[in-house]
Amino acid sequence: MARAIWSGHVSFGLVSIPVGLHAAIEASERVSFRQLHRKDMAPIRYKKFCSKEDREVPSSEIVRGYEVAKGRYATVEAEELDEVQKDVGEGERVIEILQFVDFAALDPLLFEKPYFVTPLKGGAKAYGVLREALCDTHKVGIARFYLRTRPLLGALLPSAGILSLEVMRTADELRDPRKLAVKQLAARPGEVKMARALIDEMSGKWDPAAHPNVYRKAVEKLIASKPKFDVADQAASKPTGKVVDLMQALQDSLASGRKSAGRTARKKGSRGRKAA
Repeated sequence: MARAIWSGHVSFGLVSIPVGLHAAIEASERVSFRQLHRKDMAPIRYKKFCSKEDREVPSSEIVRGYEVAKGRYATVEAEELDEVQKDVGEGERVIEILQFVDFAALDPLLFEKPYFVTPLKGGAKAYGVLREALCDTHKVGIARFYLRTRPLLGALLPSAGILSLEVMRTADELRDPRKLAVKQLAARPGEVKMARALIDEMSGKWDPAAHPNVYRKAVEKLIASKPKFDVADQAASKPTGKVVDLMQALQDSLASGRKSAGRTARKKGSRGRKAA
C-alpha cells in the first residue's frame, strides 16, 4: 500500500478512529504535454518579468498583491501571512465530523478534490462499522480538518469497501446561478411523465470502467506512431543577457575612458623622457 500523505484520526462523539489519507487521483492518467523548442528540442522555461520595466525580476523583489477592486490592489508580505497562519493555527491531526447529512443534500459542485481514507493500526473494526452505517443510512459526514496547515471542509463518503474524503469548497465560492437569468418555463404534466419514462428506461447500474478516457486512448495511439528521442533536462540556466542600467553604463564607460587616457598620457611622457 502506498504511504499515507497524512495520518490522524476520524473523530465523532466519543469515537476516534486512526486513519491515513491517500491521494485518490492518478495524475499519470492525465494527458499532459511539455513545451519544447522546435529548433533543438530543448525544454521551454518561463521567467518572471516586470511588465513596466520589461526586465526579469528575482524572487526577492516580488510581493503578493490582492485585488480588492478592479485594478486596485493591496500588498501582503510573507511575514504578515505567517502571522495570519499563527492566528488560524495548524490544528490537530483530526478529521472532526461536525454532523451527518443526507448525501442527496450535497451539491456536487462543492466537491473539489478526493482522497481515500484507510484505517491504521487498531482502527479497522471501528472503520468498518462507520462505513457500513453510512451506507445503510445513506448519510455522509461533514467534517473539519487541517491539511498542510490549511483548514478545510470535507465530506466523508462511503465507497465500495473504503471511505473517501472529498475536500469541499465553501458555499460563497460558487457563483449565484440566479444571476444567469435562466427562464423558468412551466412543464406540462404529460411531457414530464414521458421524460420520467425515458429516464427509467435508460437507468442502470453505474460502471465507471465502461466510460474510459477516449481522448487519452487516441493520444496514446498517436504517440505510439511517433519517433522517440531523449530530451536533456538541463538545470535552470542563468540569464544570458544582462539587464543594463543606462546611467551606470555611461559612468562605467567614462571611468574606463579616463583610465585609458591616463595610461596613454603616461606612456607618451615616458617616451619623451627616454628620447631626451
